[in-house]
Parts: sequence; C-alpha cells; structure tokens
Amino acid sequence: MRLTLIRLELLASTLLLGVAFAWSAFRGLDLVGAIRPAPGPAALGAIAGLALTASLPLVTAPWATRVLVLRGLRRSWDALQSTLGPDLRIQEVLVLALGSAISEETFFRGVLQREVGLTAASVCFGLLHPLGLAYVVWAATVGAGLGALFMATGSLCAPMAAHAVYNLLALAYLRRRSSGADARR
Repeated sequence: MRLTLIRLELLASTLLLGVAFAWSAFRGLDLVGAIRPAPGPAALGAIAGLALTASLPLVTAPWATRVLVLRGLRRSWDALQSTLGPDLRIQEVLVLALGSAISEETFFRGVLQREVGLTAASVCFGLLHPLGLAYVVWAATVGAGLGALFMATGSLCAPMAAHAVYNLLALAYLRRRSSGADARR
C-alpha cells in the first residue's frame, strides 16, 4: 500500500496540475503569477491552516457522535483512521499533504474559481472529497474559505499554505491516533 499510495497521489497531483496549466494557457489565465511565492499570503495561509486544524479534537472527540452536525464528520474520520492511519508513514504524510495542497489549490482556486466563481468551485472541491455527505459539505465550506483567502490576497500561496498546514497536521494527528488505537488493542 505504501508505494501505491504515494504513486497514486503523485499521479493524481500531476494530472490535476496538467489540467490546470493547460486550461489556464487555453483561457489566458496568469496561473504562474498567482503561484509566485509571497511571504505575507503564505504566512496568512499558515495561520488559517492552524486555525482549521484546531477543529480536529472537536470532530474526533468521543462525544462527537452524539452531536448531529459532527456525527458524519466523526464517521468519516473513523473510516480514514481505520483504513489509512495504521500504515501511514512520514513520507506518505508529506507527499499526500503537499501534493494535494499544491495541485488542488492550483486547479480549484487558480483556474476553476476564476472561471465559474467561488461557490461552484467550492462545491466541486467538496465533491472531490466523497467520504460521506457531512464531509463533502465540510470540504465545500473549507473550499469557500480557501477561495476567500485567494480572493483577499490575490495569491495562491495563501490557500496552498492553509491547505498544506491543515493536511500535514491532520495526517500527523491521524497517524498518531491510529498508533494509539493499535497500542490500546
């Protein structure tokens, strides 16, 4: 699974980046300019990613299954923890977190949001994460926040940093919780 997971992420990220760059070239969108590194937007994005990560203990708390709004997210998290978490290595965390953050933000914010608007791009982003209805809605909402970061800064560095920080910390948290669950068995 290890090498396959990394290869799958690299393939998906490469395809998504290819589509984004081809689309932007065809439509005359300045994608390279939007990706150019910018410390201010990157710092703002990192702070947003940390803030989003702060929600993880709420979603994964034992009582979350009793709260209607959190129940579906908790089920999605538990499914990820049981299927992905036990074998997740540091290399995979890095590849999954960075590959998806860069490729998804390049496509969804850098291209799709410019073409169809914030709402439609956010809904499409949510649909890319089909771990249950609650997770799709959560991902679409997060996508709207990432899109707002892009609109506020004019730089893809902000949503990329937010997405990468959240993914890195969420996957590390998933890995740690899975290790703890294995030790308790």
